[in-house]
Amino acid sequence: MAFTFDVHTHYTPPSMKDNLKDFAEKEPYWGLLITPDPANHTEQGWATPERMVADMDQAGVDKAIILGVYRQTPESARETNDETLAVMRRYPDRILGFGVAATSPLDKTLDEVKRCVDNGMVGMGELNPYGQGISFDDPGFLKIVEACIDADIPLNLHVSEEVGHFYLGKSTTRLLDYYHLACRYPELKLILAHWGGGLLFYEIAPEVRKNLRNVYYDMAGTPLLYPTESILKATLQCISHKKLLYCSDYPLLICPKKQHEPDFRPFLEEINAVELPEDVYADIMGRNAARLFGYLPPETSSEVAEPVKMTAVPKKSPPEIFPETVTVDPYMSISAVANAWPFTQPVFERYGLPWKDSPVPFWEPIAQAAAARGLGPSAREKLLDELNDLVAKNKGLQGV
Repeated sequence: MAFTFDVHTHYTPPSMKDNLKDFAEKEPYWGLLITPDPANHTEQGWATPERMVADMDQAGVDKAIILGVYRQTPESARETNDETLAVMRRYPDRILGFGVAATSPLDKTLDEVKRCVDNGMVGMGELNPYGQGISFDDPGFLKIVEACIDADIPLNLHVSEEVGHFYLGKSTTRLLDYYHLACRYPELKLILAHWGGGLLFYEIAPEVRKNLRNVYYDMAGTPLLYPTESILKATLQCISHKKLLYCSDYPLLICPKKQHEPDFRPFLEEINAVELPEDVYADIMGRNAARLFGYLPPETSSEVAEPVKMTAVPKKSPPEIFPETVTVDPYMSISAVANAWPFTQPVFERYGLPWKDSPVPFWEPIAQAAAARGLGPSAREKLLDELNDLVAKNKGLQGV
């Protein structure tokens, strides 16, 4: 039986349900995602550490990583990391942990990353740029990236596909931003969650494959997003199977038609039904993770090749426009020119050329957009009151 290593689980104990309203005021975005709501049903499951390890035993999962859930404040990040560390200490042979950090203030960000690494955490994440209000040029975020490189640990980022219907937790961050991050820091061990939102399909282009050579993709939440057999077979046409990591998103109920409680088995059964080649299956289910985290199980150590050592490339940013440049070239980026020289913005507007890079997809709902920007339930209720007051006062003016 293959060594099985689940690289994406979360710690959501049943005790969290006792005070969700207050929790959502403190952490609006994650609070929104895990609070049951008739309009946006959540598939969130709940499990104690004992339940999780028992479920691992029942399903034959040898090791699992608890990812830190994205937090908007440093206090909540530290509290989350403390919870993960406590579970790690209870089950040192079964549970590993990733840390999470808010990106400001900068000194607390760096202190928390160091504390996580010093206490044995093996990575950072799952960070969510959308849910934490992080831009990819945020100094605090870049310090986390560089700290991961220095410590030689992976960074896990939440990613969503850009098209399709809305579901609770779908983010608006562009795939291009993740791609630029990988280009800027090619030495970073980057794990893009949820199949990288489809970014992996672009690896069929040689240039993209080269630029994403140190990027891994996790399978968390698969049945809620894609048919398991179809996504596996399509993915393996585009990337090496050595870049794919088995993940469940436990205790999320990712197979809601088959499960009503947290359970690793329904998704494992779907993977097994695909009948992958034995070596491909063994790598995806555990050996890729074993190499990534420097852990090789005794029964397979002789079969696993050493990880490829990536040659460190000096950190560099994508090409930018600097004010010292004195001539606007016709092939320069519009947004780069507009940001370098703000006085050019009215010219672009006069010619009808958009220069702002701030997409708001049609499917993004008010509640989630507000929660992602730190507005808790009370603030969201006030926002809706103001909107409805305006609508009531301006009846008959719709579309004007």
